[in-house]
Amino acid sequence: MFGDIMQAWDVVVVGSGVAALRAAIASSDEGATVTVLSSSTASSFADDTVVGGLSASLGEATTSEHVADIHRIGADLCESDVVTSVASSAIEHLAELEKWGLNLRRDRNGAPHLAKLPGQSNARTASTGDSTLRETRTILQEQCMKRNIPIRGDIEIIDIVIHNGNANGLIALDIQTGEIIGIQSKSIVLAGSGFQSAWNGDGSAMGGAANLALRSGIPLANLEFTSMHPLSVSDTNLQLPLDLLGSGGVVNGNDGQPLAMDDGPDALSQAIISAGGGSLDLSGLSPIDEPWFAGIATNLQSRCGIDISQESIPLSPRAGPSIGGVPINAAGSVVNGSWDSSIQGLFAAGDAACSGLYGAAMNSGDHLLGSITSGMTAGQSAAVHARTSKHSSSSRISVVLSSAHHDYDAHLSNAGSDGVSYGAIRSKLSITMQKHMGPTRDAAGLAMAAADIQNLQDLDLSIRDSSPVMNTEIVSVMQTKGLLAVSAAAVSAALAREESRGAHIRSDHPEADPSQANHSLSSIDGTVTTLPLRS
Repeated sequence: MFGDIMQAWDVVVVGSGVAALRAAIASSDEGATVTVLSSSTASSFADDTVVGGLSASLGEATTSEHVADIHRIGADLCESDVVTSVASSAIEHLAELEKWGLNLRRDRNGAPHLAKLPGQSNARTASTGDSTLRETRTILQEQCMKRNIPIRGDIEIIDIVIHNGNANGLIALDIQTGEIIGIQSKSIVLAGSGFQSAWNGDGSAMGGAANLALRSGIPLANLEFTSMHPLSVSDTNLQLPLDLLGSGGVVNGNDGQPLAMDDGPDALSQAIISAGGGSLDLSGLSPIDEPWFAGIATNLQSRCGIDISQESIPLSPRAGPSIGGVPINAAGSVVNGSWDSSIQGLFAAGDAACSGLYGAAMNSGDHLLGSITSGMTAGQSAAVHARTSKHSSSSRISVVLSSAHHDYDAHLSNAGSDGVSYGAIRSKLSITMQKHMGPTRDAAGLAMAAADIQNLQDLDLSIRDSSPVMNTEIVSVMQTKGLLAVSAAAVSAALAREESRGAHIRSDHPEADPSQANHSLSSIDGTVTTLPLRS
């Protein structure tokens, strides 16, 4: 299938997580031919970092309090129409997942068990314990298989081909064969990862979609806002689900006193940091709750030697899903500098997108909901656009394809030359971002971060493997360069927002300014403008 120089699809979905799979299902159900492409292998889904269940107002008379919680935690930077639509659709999405086979926890009456998590005024998060993400993803994969949707890993997207304001196709590297391929598509859905690897240095979320947008001249939105995950186990990459806090888990500061959870996961993370550290006490899990989190207990025992019935779990909050990304309107269409200016045929969803749902901080239970909702919306919109469009600009795709071949050959020809390893670059970037782009920032530190990142961008990256076949080293170099570009744009956005709002705390400008409650747009050259909230 991927040996041809030019393929053609109605819809191409870029990504491998929940949002990508849900987008593919929605496009297929609208009658489109669709494929899913990702640089991850077919069995790997590193670009999806959901760490909680799904919020739905099952036990509430209306969705008004859910809506109010989203706006409160998002520091009034959320888009009202998006928030209302997403909260209103939550029960429908949960019911659909159950119909497809999701085995939710149940209460004594047989209804879904609902947990009250940080930032929620009422219990509204349904889950399957510690396996919600895994089971949801498996179900969506099964639905893709039923629709004969091809899902292909080991495909690195190099460029989006945009001509006269229309997205016409993609240029991609087949990692297995080393072949550069051109793909015609009537619609493209960017549904990949965020860019939290800039802080964590783990290579799991490299901001590929954001970099593609920047390379195409599309400004990114709200890059200064990145969530923190409070239940990150110290000295490991383990991130425990927030659902534990709705089942008897308690977060204590270093003084042994419980920390407040009313203001959401980011505020809890900041409280742990301010307290000089914290720990998770799971001794309060009841016998009813324990089986749903047995996997976590086993993992902590085998990897960390921690017996959760006897010991507390040391916590060191780390960067969670990035909130900013490719700006989209309510239909999932990518906007280009203003709400009424969109790239025809280009859509985004999930962590790749900035939809306006989260505002300046992400609340518990809304990440999975947002991924599913934005994926479905973008997939449907992409299929509708494809229905009335034709494949075009094959000559333009051929030109960009030729340029990509030249660049790739240049990478191979430089193999063995002196330079810095991509691993060292990522490590240095994570140190810079943790030091200067943590929850608390100031102008001096951000200026230092900008200079540090520029220095990293100026370095030559070494490549030792000269073979075009399965050259994952070249892919890592490409991804690292892209991550540096997105990180530089994020630092520029943080420097430009001279206020404290949500997950962005300026120690030199501590008070939020209502007049600045708009979206920041960051371009690849460091220019930062604003995009007003939709009325």
